[in-house]
Amino acid sequence: MRVTIDKIIDLLAVKAHEKGLEFVSMIHHEVPSLLRGDPGRLRQILMNLVGNSIKFTDTGEVAIRAMLEDEDETHATIRFSVTDTGIGIPEDQLDRLFRSFSQADTSTTRRYGGTGLGLAISKQLSELMGGRIGVNSEDGKGAEFWFSVPFEKQPLNNEAPTIVPESLKEKRILIVDYNANSRQALKEQLKSWGCRFDEAPGGMVALEKLREAITAGDRFEIVILSMQMPDMTGEMLGREIVNDQGLQGTILILMTSIGNRGDVERLKKIGFAAYLMKPIKQLQFYNCLVTVTSTKRVSRKEKKEPIITRHSLEEQQKQQFRILLVEDNLVNQKVALRTLTKLGYVANLADNGRKALDMLNENLYHLVLMDCQMPVMDGYEATAMIRNQQSEVLNHAIPVIAMTAHAMQGEREKCIEAGMNDYLTKPIKPEELSKMLEKWMQHTKCI
Repeated sequence: MRVTIDKIIDLLAVKAHEKGLEFVSMIHHEVPSLLRGDPGRLRQILMNLVGNSIKFTDTGEVAIRAMLEDEDETHATIRFSVTDTGIGIPEDQLDRLFRSFSQADTSTTRRYGGTGLGLAISKQLSELMGGRIGVNSEDGKGAEFWFSVPFEKQPLNNEAPTIVPESLKEKRILIVDYNANSRQALKEQLKSWGCRFDEAPGGMVALEKLREAITAGDRFEIVILSMQMPDMTGEMLGREIVNDQGLQGTILILMTSIGNRGDVERLKKIGFAAYLMKPIKQLQFYNCLVTVTSTKRVSRKEKKEPIITRHSLEEQQKQQFRILLVEDNLVNQKVALRTLTKLGYVANLADNGRKALDMLNENLYHLVLMDCQMPVMDGYEATAMIRNQQSEVLNHAIPVIAMTAHAMQGEREKCIEAGMNDYLTKPIKPEELSKMLEKWMQHTKCI
C-alpha cells in the first residue's frame, strides 16, 4: 500500500508543485505494512481523487491520508482520505457528485473542467473492493473525499522485521515546517521508528527550542527544515543554526517543494547534510536518517562529505540491495549478472536450489531471483524450504521472484502457490527486470 501511494506521489507531485500547492502524504503508524488487496483499483481511485483535488485547488494544500479504521485477526479496514483547500462544494450538490459527468455547477465546469467519470468510477471500484466512498465539503472551504476498504492481513512471518538502528533512536529530532499536516506526516513516521522528536511551526520558535534544549542538556542533533516558510525560509534558518557556536554539529536536512538549479552546491556550502523533495517518501526518509546518523558529520562545514539527495539515496540503496541469483544455465547466468551490474546492483550466484539455501542460511539477502527448473533442487522446492519456519534461512520473508521460460496460463499461479512473490518470463528484458527490482526494493530498508 505504501508503494502504491508513493507511485501516486511520483506521478502527481509535479502538478501540485507547479500550482504552488503543498502536497502531503501521511500513513498512520498503526496501518499494517503488508496487506493483500487490489493495488490497481486502489491506485485508480486515489489517482482520480488526488487529481481532482489538485485541479480544483489554487492555493493551500492537498493531503493524502491512510488510517486504520478497524481490524480483526484476518482483515484490516483502511480509511483513505484526500483533503484540499480548494473551492469546495455546496451541500445541496454533494449527493450527485458520484453520478457520471455531474458537476458542482456550470461556472466551475467552465473554469476548471469537470470531474467526468472519475468519481463515478471511484465509487464503483470502492464498492467492488467491498468498501464505501463519501465526501465532506462546504462551498468555498475545501473538500474531503474519503473511502474505506477492507484488506486481508498477511501473516507477520511474511514480513521481515524492521530493525531501527540505535544510532537513530538515540538522536533527538526537531521538525520545522509551517504546514501542520507536513509536520504530522513526518511525526507519524518517526513515531513508528521509536524516535525522539519535537516540532516547531517556524524559524524563530525553532531557534528558541534549539537553544532551550542546549541549556537543558538534551540537545536536538537533527533538524528537518522546510524551505518554504513565511517568517524565515529553511535556508535562512539553516544559516542561523550553522553560525551559532552553541549549535555547532547539528545535522541539517532541508525539504523543499520546488527545486532549482544550483541548490545542491549552495546548500552544501552552507552546511546542509541532505536536500530532499517534498513530499518525502517513507523509505527515502528512513534511509536519509540512517545515513546521516551512521556517519560522523561534525565536519559538515569543511565540505568534505557530499550532500545527500534523492538520487544519491537511490544509488546507495541499489548498491546495498543484496540480490541472490539462482540460475543453472551458464549463458543465462552471464546475461543476468551483466544486466544487474548495468542497472547498478550487486548480485551473488547459486547454480541450484540447494546451494541457494546454503547461502541464505549464512548471509542476509534482500531479494532472490529464482529459476524454476534446475537440477539438484528446483526453484519451487527451494522456495518452499525458504518459507518453512523450521529451515535455517536467516530471512523466511525474503521476496522471491520466479524466472521461468514457461509462459503458459496457470504458471504464475503455480509460482505464487509455491511461495514466490512475483514472476518474470524468460528471456528477461532489462527494463522489466529494472521495474521488478525497483518495485520490491521499495519494500526494503537496506541502508
